[in-house]
Amino acid sequence: MEEQGGSAVRAIALLVIGGAVLGAAAGLIYAPKTGRENRKELTQYANKVRKEVAGVAHRTKASFEVAFEKGRALLESPSA
Repeated sequence: MEEQGGSAVRAIALLVIGGAVLGAAAGLIYAPKTGRENRKELTQYANKVRKEVAGVAHRTKASFEVAFEKGRALLESPSA
């Protein structure tokens, strides 16, 4: 029974991803801009997203390190 549920979830995920890819492709094909303009815009957007993801990853790593150190300190402290 679980096997069918996982299969359905995978199928839905693939359909959603496929739809997003097809929608993006159609948007690029029917865009009123030239290919050069589209590529420039996509490059700028990709760079912006890359910087934002790097920032989030850095903040997440820093938060994880703080939590890890707090956990380590709790484990090393003598129990009352």
